[in-house]
Amino acid sequence: SEPSFFCKNAYLIPSYILPNMSDDRDPLDSLAETEKLIIKQQVEALEVAAQTVANALDMDALGALGEMANKYDVYTDDGGLKFKVLETSDACGFSGCCPSGRICCRPNHKLQLHVFLPEHSKEEASMFIDRPCKCGQCCSILPICTQEMTVYRGADSGPSGGEDDAENQIAYITQPFLGGGFSPELQVMDRDGGEEIATVKAEATCCIAGICCDHTFNVTSPHGEYMGKIVKEKPENLAEFAKELGTDADKFTMYMKKDIDTKKKAAMLASMHLLDYMFFEDEGAANVNFMPIAEGSCPEITFKCCDLYCCGCLHPCSCTCGGGGGDDGDEEEEQEEPEEEPEEPEEAPEEEPEEEPEEEEEQEEEEEEEG
Repeated sequence: SEPSFFCKNAYLIPSYILPNMSDDRDPLDSLAETEKLIIKQQVEALEVAAQTVANALDMDALGALGEMANKYDVYTDDGGLKFKVLETSDACGFSGCCPSGRICCRPNHKLQLHVFLPEHSKEEASMFIDRPCKCGQCCSILPICTQEMTVYRGADSGPSGGEDDAENQIAYITQPFLGGGFSPELQVMDRDGGEEIATVKAEATCCIAGICCDHTFNVTSPHGEYMGKIVKEKPENLAEFAKELGTDADKFTMYMKKDIDTKKKAAMLASMHLLDYMFFEDEGAANVNFMPIAEGSCPEITFKCCDLYCCGCLHPCSCTCGGGGGDDGDEEEEQEEPEEEPEEPEEAPEEEPEEEPEEEEEQEEEEEEEG
């Protein structure tokens, strides 16, 4: 018989993936024995197609129209499916009078992530994560520029934002003042302004988000003890390398100590997703612009090497090849005027001797007469 489907937050999920095993167990208990999780973001075909056309026509706005909500599969070390994580967000939403949807504000848009545990329930999320819209890639000084996420146990029972689920709050994640300086940093607390649970800090200094190496974020306790680490994996083969170049679908591996509290493990999982939206949602590391072909030139290829990070600010570091040339050079040569031959200097006319004044002649005649 064909598998049945159920609809949750506008997504169809096969029932055989999320079997009905709902009970009164705490869904966070599934993390009790977990030491390693592998997180893979799904590739959205429509998003890839829209971004490819946008790159070809050099129209970034067109690529934004194809931006889709993210979906993640979370696996255990042995390859078993542990969680399904689904984003819900508005394509053209507003927070008050300010736009906060995916099309205008990606990847800093307002969103919720719903975490489904296959062993627990096929109808309700075991955990959800709320993130407000922020001004991204700017200095982490003002609240509007400081990235944050709030983690809740269970499904969202009220309006978006978690206002009705304060008693189920697990953790609050935010950037510190100035974002950790030259190394990205996140602070994990039990709630906003509450007790600090952990610190997530990048090993890299200034340089982040390149695809040629792993990016490691160490997780430590307030006393500096090792709790685990989050690793953005580099491509391991040609297929993964091509996916990194053309899409924003990434692969993460999360390591954690077996004996730490399950709430802290859930907060680490949420921190990983916040890092993904902050640094690795840039629609691929390579863009190909075919518009120069119409002008008789080669396609223009832009390759993003990395992002330069300072106090929360991000500045892409990229190199471009191709484009230019073609008929432009010929036109410039035609526009150049030929050099004029130097003109021979005209011979100056011979100067006629000046006539002596009449007064001098009279004086000479008088002197002759006197002599």
